Amino acid sequence: MEEHRLKQIYEQYFDTVYRVCFLYMKNQSDAQDMTQETFCRLLSSRFVFETEERTKAWLVVTASNCCKSQLKKWWFKKRVEYDDGLWGKQAVQENRDVYDAVMSLTAKYSIPTYLYYYEGYSTGEIAKMLDINQSTIQTRLSKARELLKMELSQGEE
Repeated sequence: MEEHRLKQIYEQYFDTVYRVCFLYMKNQSDAQDMTQETFCRLLSSRFVFETEERTKAWLVVTASNCCKSQLKKWWFKKRVEYDDGLWGKQAVQENRDVYDAVMSLTAKYSIPTYLYYYEGYSTGEIAKMLDINQSTIQTRLSKARELLKMELSQGEE
């Protein structure tokens, strides 16, 4: 791929890839590492991106796979987390309470919720990306809405 096209893809999709990585990794530094790994894989990829939709989908799936691989490593499971409360400049500023609540869900619910509501993917597209049945995605979205409703209503009391 030519350098100009790679730079364009990076600038266009960095925020999306970072947010997907943050949903899995739950902290800024690990999300940045996985974002970097995703774009490194793009550099070494021989895949031809015919459309913007396919490019975005490839990046989301690759970021998801990078994070899942990292989370499975034994040394990663044994480390002590230090949460400094930083969200980074890529964080969503509007509806901060809702975004924070989505981020607090387990990856099982937060990933489909984020992709559906923040990135605008359909349940069918999310099912293909995550290699999960479409009805499972719909069920997880429904359950996530229930969990978010309970959590957000507790915050108002």
